[in-house]
Amino acid sequence: MNGAVIEGYEEDVGNRTSVYVHTSYSITASLYLFKKYGYKSAPHDEGIKYVMIPEGMRDYLWLNALFKGEKASKKDPRTYYSGQFSENHFYVLHQDFLRYVRNRFLKSSNLNQGLWPIVRPTNGAFAIFTALHTCDTVSAYGFMTEDYRKYSSYYAEKHHKTDIIFYANHDYILEKNLWKSLHDKKIIKLFQRTGS
Repeated sequence: MNGAVIEGYEEDVGNRTSVYVHTSYSITASLYLFKKYGYKSAPHDEGIKYVMIPEGMRDYLWLNALFKGEKASKKDPRTYYSGQFSENHFYVLHQDFLRYVRNRFLKSSNLNQGLWPIVRPTNGAFAIFTALHTCDTVSAYGFMTEDYRKYSSYYAEKHHKTDIIFYANHDYILEKNLWKSLHDKKIIKLFQRTGS
């Protein structure tokens, strides 16, 4: 999901992407946000399956343009899939599933605040729950863990430590606690760092 850098991290993350979970924003913005870490494009391994999270109107406009082969906001969505776009390998998460994940597992107290329309689980959360509903085993790498203050915000930051920015639209602490709980119950395997 998002701008996952693989080169140099194969031992931890593997070297092949089978499923890429994204929004229209994350697939486009990741190119700019993670370029400095070596991220070059959304993954495009042969046979890859793309899973779209429709979080707002821009995603529906993206989907419309993508399926029609048109431009959306001056961007050609098909270019972001490196020639691998195929309706047979493209999935869209249903709004009922998104609400189920948010309301059943990640109901943030921020939903009771003024910014409630933008509050939602992260792409990573939707990826984990999609995996939990389709896979026999789920292992998670690169998620916030209890000792998150010791590490950089992004795993590819080798030489520069940044603090995690807590954006209003995501409840990272709620997610962190849920991942730990699912790990402790042996529902997922959460990789947790043991060094700096």
